[in-house]
Amino acid sequence: MRYWRPDLRSVRRGEWIMFDGERKIAIIRLVTIGLGEYGKRELFRAVTWAPRSEDRDLIGYFPDRHLAAVVVWSVYQRDLERARRV
Repeated sequence: MRYWRPDLRSVRRGEWIMFDGERKIAIIRLVTIGLGEYGKRELFRAVTWAPRSEDRDLIGYFPDRHLAAVVVWSVYQRDLERARRV
């Protein structure tokens, strides 16, 4: 596995695109979710990169941006390895 370092570039307040070199690999956004009677909570939502929203896959919701980036990178590396085996 290659050495990982996050390459997050801010698009606008609360939204980042994650890159591998010049290749876009994911979008991470700060979102607020409602928890019913428990109130609301801010989480970071990570999805795979695709130009159209409907073509993106959810990676997950995370309590901090760094954890979101770590998981995105892990998923991306796993998918690259699988593609190489085919």
